[in-house]
Amino acid sequence: MVVSHKVTPDEEVLGKAYDSRVARRLLQRAMPYRARMIFTAFLMAITAAADLALPYLFGLGIDVVNPDTPRTFFGMSGVQALDWLLGAFALAIIVRFFSFYGQVYYTSQIGQGIVYSLRSTLFRHLQKMGIRHVDKRGVGSTMSRVQNDVSVINELFSEGLVGVLSDFILLFGIIGIMFYTNWQLALLALSVMPIMAITMVIWRRFAISAYRATRLTMARVNASLAESIAGVRVVQAFSREEENIDRFDDVNHDNLEANLWAARLAALLFPVVQFVEALATALVLYVGGLFILGGSAFTIGELFTFAAYISRFYEPIRDLSQRYNSLQAAMVAGERIFELEDIEPEIVDKPDAYPLPKIQGHVEFRDVHFGYEDTPVLRGISLEAQPGDSIALVGETGAGKSSIISLLSRFYDIWDGQILIDGHDIRDVTQQSLRDQLGIVLQDTFLFTGTIRDNIRYGRMDATDEQIIESARAVGAHDFIEALPLGYDTEVNERGITLSVGQRQLVSFARALLADPRIVVLDEATSSVDTETEIVIQDALRTILEGRTAFMIAHRLSTVREATKVIVIDQGEIVEEGTHDELIEKRGHYYMLYTMQYRSGDQAAD
Repeated sequence: MVVSHKVTPDEEVLGKAYDSRVARRLLQRAMPYRARMIFTAFLMAITAAADLALPYLFGLGIDVVNPDTPRTFFGMSGVQALDWLLGAFALAIIVRFFSFYGQVYYTSQIGQGIVYSLRSTLFRHLQKMGIRHVDKRGVGSTMSRVQNDVSVINELFSEGLVGVLSDFILLFGIIGIMFYTNWQLALLALSVMPIMAITMVIWRRFAISAYRATRLTMARVNASLAESIAGVRVVQAFSREEENIDRFDDVNHDNLEANLWAARLAALLFPVVQFVEALATALVLYVGGLFILGGSAFTIGELFTFAAYISRFYEPIRDLSQRYNSLQAAMVAGERIFELEDIEPEIVDKPDAYPLPKIQGHVEFRDVHFGYEDTPVLRGISLEAQPGDSIALVGETGAGKSSIISLLSRFYDIWDGQILIDGHDIRDVTQQSLRDQLGIVLQDTFLFTGTIRDNIRYGRMDATDEQIIESARAVGAHDFIEALPLGYDTEVNERGITLSVGQRQLVSFARALLADPRIVVLDEATSSVDTETEIVIQDALRTILEGRTAFMIAHRLSTVREATKVIVIDQGEIVEEGTHDELIEKRGHYYMLYTMQYRSGDQAAD
């Protein structure tokens, strides 16, 4: 198989056996629907009874009109018996129609309800899961589990499990009637079943790996697709369309090979079932014919009925083999879903966590150590910001600046040390109460699909239209918003792609400021705007940041000059701190960064 060698240890192991807990957990998801499942089973029993009645009534009709073996129907014979048989036949068809309709409707309702519950649970879980997990696994793989794998579970519950029950009801009903009609022929018909059993045991060994491979390669297709669509501008800018197409074709081809391998395995079952069915039918017709020719009481109508039941007997077996395919796929999908669901959020509130009171904005880092996986990033960071201070974090790429503000926002937990806000350790307070008093503007501005008004209101849903406009005015966004076709009611597409980079930054500023935070975090928030827009933002920030504590990662000289304190980070350590002018006079690390990165901006400003 083509794809098996690509499986990574942290994803799947194609040959491992199923964990029975997956099946138990899937069944637990169906428990809220057990009343409907019981009613559906009742409808299935009625459908099966009607199905079983049809061949029996047909066989009776043959014997009623056969002059050699005249039979009666409730004491009636001839035309009268045929009339009643026709009525019974029509009644069985009508009953089967309505019971089957109810069976299909309720199984679909159960399946869709479980899908709704699963997706809602997974989404709630994802909202609380650590950022590290999303960064490590990727958006595409996660979406594949929430969308595709959950859809496979829907197939299991809407057509699979309840269908299995229906097939077993029909199967055991047929076996019962066959033994009642002629137990010798019944044993003969069942004598070929070991062929089926041996085939299923061998087939299952390969099917587990095959279906795991289909789910894994589908996740890779989704991941590649999501990445390519998100980065389409970069792809076109570097004329990488053909290379991207080739790369996607490789991933897509792996998925094709995995699905074809699964299809070959699935296709193998049906010829085996048909072979066993044909063999059993031939044996019954031959031996049953010998019974009739030998003068047995066994009639032609009964032989026809028996042959019809053999065909009906293998119908549910064919269905069960198909449902077994669905079961294999669903078990794999369940593994992937529950693997995601079982990931514990990295950042959790302590059992005794309390709401952070309204703060003044005094922030203190005490000997903070932190890293990603086993790689240290921050080594003994200690800094202090008084209420109203503007702290500029500068340093080379990878120095640890973004890690500092991520820790302040508690997107990650520190390894050692303390981060205090107004004397409260941020690990002792609830995450919501902490972030409610932070205003965060990231370098990669993210706007949600909806109106500009909704995006500004995102951090404060009870804000009035007047407050929204006031915040937009404060950051200089009001004029360009009013110039749009629908003003504040203008729809922005996914990630705000219909707006310019500078406009998206201004909207994100308005969103952060409307939340009225006591601490403002700016992660290179002005790095993507033009000089004119930056001037607008800087003018707004001078007023808005008054009385608020601010932590700023900035490469713009104007932002650094506005700061009350500049913290210079190098390889995870604070090497200098002071005002811009003080650090320039020291002619140390900051002066070196300034002369390398800021001199051109200084000259331009002058």
